[in-house]
Amino acid sequence: MAALTIIVLAVAGYLLGSFPSGVVVVRFCKGEDLRTLGSGHTGGRNVRRVAGLGPAVLGVLGDAAKALLAVKMAEIVGPAPWAVPVAATAAVAGHCWPLYTRFQGGMGLGCASFILLYLSPLSFFLLVPAFLVWYLLFRQQYRAAAATALTAPVALWFTGNPVPTIAVGVGMGLVIAARHIPSMK
Repeated sequence: MAALTIIVLAVAGYLLGSFPSGVVVVRFCKGEDLRTLGSGHTGGRNVRRVAGLGPAVLGVLGDAAKALLAVKMAEIVGPAPWAVPVAATAAVAGHCWPLYTRFQGGMGLGCASFILLYLSPLSFFLLVPAFLVWYLLFRQQYRAAAATALTAPVALWFTGNPVPTIAVGVGMGLVIAARHIPSMK
């Protein structure tokens, strides 16, 4: 029964993560398809670029809500301790490759950031300067973001989180790194 619950949480997390907050906000505010504008990504950065700060805030809040809803659902329903890592990773994967927009999504950083901020605020705040260090080293935002995502498990371990929470960092970090690979070329 626990395995079936984990599968259901993975699917539910993916479907929640697939909700295209940025696409909905830009469609409502500008009447256009975000995927055909700016970078073509559906996350907050492109929403800001295309529609401005107000719509970007709405898009980011939508991304936060779907990510946190997936995690809270896993905490309530799922068998501990692996429900949250599965649902969180699936939600970020859904944001990156959403079913509802033909797998054209965002980069996953917003969803993952809100999940980390919820699960381990100290780790999140350690990753902010880590991003700056990676950016100074690579001089490219996409590489710095991928490196920071892969650094998340180290920050989670360093701040004394349990293994399942570190697994959240591993799962989300791998998804984000994989999503950033095409942008690094």
